[in-house]
Amino acid sequence: MKNIYEEFGRWISILYRQFQIFINNELKDLDITSGEYIYLIKLYENEELTQEDLAEIYYIDKAAIARSIRSLENKGYIKRIINQRDKRSYRIQVTEKALNIEHRIYKALKSWDDLISLDVDDEELKKVSHVLKGMSAKALNKVDEGDNICENK
Repeated sequence: MKNIYEEFGRWISILYRQFQIFINNELKDLDITSGEYIYLIKLYENEELTQEDLAEIYYIDKAAIARSIRSLENKGYIKRIINQRDKRSYRIQVTEKALNIEHRIYKALKSWDDLISLDVDDEELKKVSHVLKGMSAKALNKVDEGDNICENK
């Protein structure tokens, strides 16, 4: 029998990959990828953010964020404005084009949520969310400490 932790990781991985495929298919005609929509979501929720803000929110390295932001800017979904407080950084805002597709992105996300949560009650969903959040926090803390998790076993 497989180790429960191997199975757990496997199912998380499957959910993640299938979600990426789903989002890529749903947003294909908008030319937005699964690696880009996350930034639009945070920018819809906030008037503007910096790349550093996005790095802190998503725990993604700045180079990856820069590539996605550049792509979204080239597609006309965001604009970068020089930050007057720090001329080395930019404030990022959504454009009218991005605002016009906001409903499509949220509709795609709701469709995914509805699909994977079918026959799962709200209490179970809250519990899963709580457990995953706690596990993510532990993983982030361990990585931030620079420890090799396997060495402690």
